[in-house]
Amino acid sequence: MKLQYQLQGEFHRIQLTGTDSIPVSLVDIIREIQAVATQHRTRTPQILRQSFGLNFIPEPVLINLLKQAQGVATENQLYQVSSLQLLHPVKSQLETQVANTYCYQFISPIANLHLTPDNPQIPVWIGSDSVQTGIYTVTLEKPFYPGLSDTFSETIWQCAVNFWQDLADFRKMHLALQSLDFNNFSILHPEYPELKIWITQEDLSLNLREAITYLRLHVSESTDLSQPVQLLIQNYQHQYNQVPIVNLPNEISHDQSLPPGLKLILGRDKSRYALNTIISSARQFLLISSYIIEDENLTELICEKSRELPLGVWILTDLRNEVLDRIDTETSINVSVPEIYHHSDELKKRCLRKLLRDNDNDNIRIRSGAFHLKTYISEQHAYLGSANITKGSLDFNIEAGVVTRNYANHEQLINLFRQYWYKYSRDEVIPDTSYDGFRLRSINRYADDKYEHYPNLLIPRQYQKDLIQQLSHFQGQVKIYSRSFQPSPEIAEYLRNLDTYIFVDSQIPIHQPGFNVHKTNRLHAKITLLGNQVAYIGGINFNFSSRALSLHDLMYKTTNRQEINQLIENLNSLNI
Repeated sequence: MKLQYQLQGEFHRIQLTGTDSIPVSLVDIIREIQAVATQHRTRTPQILRQSFGLNFIPEPVLINLLKQAQGVATENQLYQVSSLQLLHPVKSQLETQVANTYCYQFISPIANLHLTPDNPQIPVWIGSDSVQTGIYTVTLEKPFYPGLSDTFSETIWQCAVNFWQDLADFRKMHLALQSLDFNNFSILHPEYPELKIWITQEDLSLNLREAITYLRLHVSESTDLSQPVQLLIQNYQHQYNQVPIVNLPNEISHDQSLPPGLKLILGRDKSRYALNTIISSARQFLLISSYIIEDENLTELICEKSRELPLGVWILTDLRNEVLDRIDTETSINVSVPEIYHHSDELKKRCLRKLLRDNDNDNIRIRSGAFHLKTYISEQHAYLGSANITKGSLDFNIEAGVVTRNYANHEQLINLFRQYWYKYSRDEVIPDTSYDGFRLRSINRYADDKYEHYPNLLIPRQYQKDLIQQLSHFQGQVKIYSRSFQPSPEIAEYLRNLDTYIFVDSQIPIHQPGFNVHKTNRLHAKITLLGNQVAYIGGINFNFSSRALSLHDLMYKTTNRQEINQLIENLNSLNI
């Protein structure tokens, strides 16, 4: 068990005198060691450990310190010759570095903590004041913390232990199953809102571990389990499986009697009309995937429409990853949700309550997972693009999407939605009279990871692979429209050798030197143009980090000159 507690208090900045020792961070030391080593001969991490008395630091830890010291994200960026792991030469910063002239403390009624100058929880100091109020998070792995009141440490530790021990087994199982990793998950103490309790596998009994593993693997037979484990599973299922799991109807399909067509939706104030049309014109079903659901008007329309659709409304969204984006569950320091998200979160809860409470005919089903996909499908139309169900997307942002009717990708989008529903959903969103009016319930997922591939509907990794293949032989102008810009090293190298223009949202910082970057207010569209030969349009940002590649999302790829020219004309009319 590990605890994190938020302390309210004051940060004090104290100027050092000439006789005070000057604190030096470990990152500074590592940077200077590398500088000395590389002035003589390019070195490897192994030689650094041996030559500078750093054998007490495990090599992976040393490599992470080197990455921090050099400000790089990946290990390969450290090396002059990656295959040989030879470190880049580094110049010493001692001549230009300003020595630390302050020491820091955090003081509250129950704590007096001495902080090193490189402590990331120290706030940015504004002005000449020596004191700033704020929050400091302490992490306790035992009932003691240097500088924290022993009585208080023991009290909150015992409260956490008692709370966990008194918690019903089915609640412990539910919390573990709700987590992405039941080896390390957190709970909040009901009497201490500042206290977060981290639970590891060792805090679970062997029977609980076995029951949780069974439920995670979705094994159909439990006869091989011991009687206590079977009772745990039965009790959990009795508590949390009262709402039946409903499968997508087999007869969901597009209307093949309609005339085929494709239309581009691009610009500000275009998406609301398009989504309104798709929802209002539906006669049989609606399949909706939106990363965020916040717009109350469109939510009301979905609720009204659900009452007359014989095959119902099926919604995919992301209720877990948005929280994880803001609060790192492993090493979070500022565990409070930033103020700017409170209104957004409340709107999201309000819309979900409405979808579930107004669901008189039980015709709306919602599942949650790592879905960044924005698609809205009925038997009449299918939209794929960048627009979420938010007021910003629908009324203010520059968004881009494709609406098709009785095209090949109309049926393909239905098939992919079905695949996401069964294979990649993590939780069922079901009504609950307590808490926020709903809760998440872990669901069975198919073990088969095979992905049905369509050459013109690309998931993030396929988009990356296809783009590399196209860029490897392309000569001409490249235009990229995206909310953010984080190319892989290979893609970046291709783009630097081409006539490349980057258009990104003005609020997003870009750390990619050597590119022609243009900032545009409220740009949320995702488009990549390779001249008039290839175009990609959809929901995937030009971001190829490992986390971004793990999201479920799609890009529509076209080589149709008429479609591409129409897209270019629409972009030119926006004067971005």
